[in-house]
Amino acid sequence: MKILVLGGIAESKRLAQQLIERGHEVIYSIVGLVRQPDLRCELHVGGFSSQDTTGAEGLGSYCQKNRIDLLLDATHPYAARISANAVVAAKKAHIDCWRYTRPGWDAAGYKNWHDFDDWDDLIPQVSGFQQPFFTTGASILEQLDRRPEHQQWIIRSARKLPDIDGIITINAIGPFSYEDELSLMRQYNVDVLISKNSGGLRLARKLDAARSLGLPVFVQRRPALAKPGKCFDEVEDLLAEIPEINACEK
Repeated sequence: MKILVLGGIAESKRLAQQLIERGHEVIYSIVGLVRQPDLRCELHVGGFSSQDTTGAEGLGSYCQKNRIDLLLDATHPYAARISANAVVAAKKAHIDCWRYTRPGWDAAGYKNWHDFDDWDDLIPQVSGFQQPFFTTGASILEQLDRRPEHQQWIIRSARKLPDIDGIITINAIGPFSYEDELSLMRQYNVDVLISKNSGGLRLARKLDAARSLGLPVFVQRRPALAKPGKCFDEVEDLLAEIPEINACEK
């Protein structure tokens, strides 16, 4: 079976690797090459849109041209546009689209956990803090004109950010240890943490560090995603639905 995996998280690489080991032909696709995946398969780096086609149209054409049998969406839980494109593209190519979604974090055990929907919802709620720590990526830069004068924002992103007055930018790629997160929050006198609900045990260490320091945590709710053919929240359950290919079948 020829499978296109739309990746970008640790579980998507593990999923691709296990599919390869089971005898399937895998193409692993990522939007940006932040870290070179250690996979013995074809890599597709970049999106599928062009000047003349949308992402959904381009992905559908790619699946048809490359004779893809199954499209697996294992992207970040906040990659709503990519997930929507995958569902449309699979219909165009007349193939199945399945999705793996990493389970989110549970607010239980976090005394100062607050959910928010978007920046309009969040910014008034954190206006009274001095040193907010944003771990939501570069998108917060679009809200710079809404930063109160008394605040110094700390922004961490895998993408290198420009130098901006009143902003501390940290260019780093996780996962980070609990000790590193604790040290960083102390170094910059962080008084509130802002995060997406990305899920994953290793990524939760920033929440644990914030809890140890008694800091409030504001967590963005996940977006609604287009409905694929099948949904999974465990890699093993997804793999169980795909038969292993014996050597004689190749």
